Amino acid sequence: MNLEAILRNFENILYPALLETLYMSFTATFLAFLIALIPAIVLTATDKGGLWENKSIYSALDFIINILRSFPFLVLIVVLSPFTKYLIGISIGTTATIVPLTIGIAPYLAKMIESAFKEIDPAIIEAARSYGASKAQIIFKVMFSEALPNIINGITLILIIVIGFSAMAGTVGGGGLGDVAIRYGYERFRTDIMIQTVVILIILVQIIQFIGNILYKITKR
Repeated sequence: MNLEAILRNFENILYPALLETLYMSFTATFLAFLIALIPAIVLTATDKGGLWENKSIYSALDFIINILRSFPFLVLIVVLSPFTKYLIGISIGTTATIVPLTIGIAPYLAKMIESAFKEIDPAIIEAARSYGASKAQIIFKVMFSEALPNIINGITLILIIVIGFSAMAGTVGGGGLGDVAIRYGYERFRTDIMIQTVVILIILVQIIQFIGNILYKITKR
């Protein structure tokens, strides 16, 4: 295949699909982060030695999150199809895929944020307490500040996972690069499109990981 054909494929087919993948992935990750914050804080605060230690609340919430994490993503798309259609009016397409993506990754992100909080040196929290900081101040000023590098690492990993999930969603009409790989690469036997799709996904993941590493180093200082 010559360069002209590759550029034509990219401009007409792959570039629009890439934009759809970025739209789905970044939107779902952002929404999942907002959703995951509350359970992550509750898990951290109610765990043993936490600010509001409560074994019952921790066990119940941890159990629910683990159940949500056990659903395979393609099954989750099907299960949430009626809810997605009720929420936005359609159950397939790029925007519709954001709903199961968000719900599917929020539990993982909640556990990652919880882990980031738990890696904080307890001496730092005790020092904040000794200076008279309230529990809310400890959570939102001390813990978030200390956990930020690890939270960024977690978000980077989740974003890469979401890109893979969004590609899987293409098999059921989710749009994006996965949809292109199925409709053009598989169904029309366009090996060139399939290869170019894989290359774009690899490059995209490398760029996201590179940016994530830079942000981690900046916040770690």
